[in-house]
Amino acid sequence: MNEIHGTDKGCYDILRWYCRAVKETNPLSVAEFGFVTGCRPLIFLDETHIKNKFKGCILLAVSKDANDDLFTIAYSVVDAENDINWEWFCYHLRSVLLSCQSIPFNEYTFFSDRHPGIIKVVNLLFTGNHHAYCLRHLVDNFVKVVLQSYPKHNKKYWSSVFKKAAYAPSLQEHEQHIKNILESMPLARDFIVNSEPQSWANALFLGNRWGVINNNIAECWNNWVKAARYLPIVGMVDHIRVQIKNMMHQ
Repeated sequence: MNEIHGTDKGCYDILRWYCRAVKETNPLSVAEFGFVTGCRPLIFLDETHIKNKFKGCILLAVSKDANDDLFTIAYSVVDAENDINWEWFCYHLRSVLLSCQSIPFNEYTFFSDRHPGIIKVVNLLFTGNHHAYCLRHLVDNFVKVVLQSYPKHNKKYWSSVFKKAAYAPSLQEHEQHIKNILESMPLARDFIVNSEPQSWANALFLGNRWGVINNNIAECWNNWVKAARYLPIVGMVDHIRVQIKNMMHQ
């Protein structure tokens, strides 16, 4: 393994060389090329943990192409998922998106699991864009934060009511489902208000998310690079690069 991919520690010493080599051998390669010609302006932000000796994580931005398949826009290896690293990653992502002349910048809709670092950086760097929250993560939090105070309640049933509130096409229908929840669980009020319903409820969301309501495509990417996450850093980055290249040529 070490002879093929190098050691965990040693690979950090040649990472700068690897980055220069990629630029020198692929001087005209730009990640946005396939993105602007075939994808909807819907960008999923997420992270996945690295499994090698030095840990860390990968920050990623992905989208869906015209066939509803996974398309990688950008990814970065960082030491941890925090505000500083998300700001650094999204600063460079913003520069790439601004260079895409065929898509107006304010038409991009961002999608996330509501990590505080992502919320902060979207508000900072993408102020004119819409930010949608993943319903699956929100329902999980609803169960953990609210339903634990009501142990006798049917978690499956009330989770379905919460989902109905999210999918409701009209404001009246949305408010009725929320009313049903609050009548049975008054403690849910703070959770619902703080969750910013305008970022997850269909009846309140002002942007366009093309029927997408979960962050599943980002989870697919995490699973797609599962094997690479165990490799030393250079082998990991190159493994992902080759996977992306092969996918784009299929």
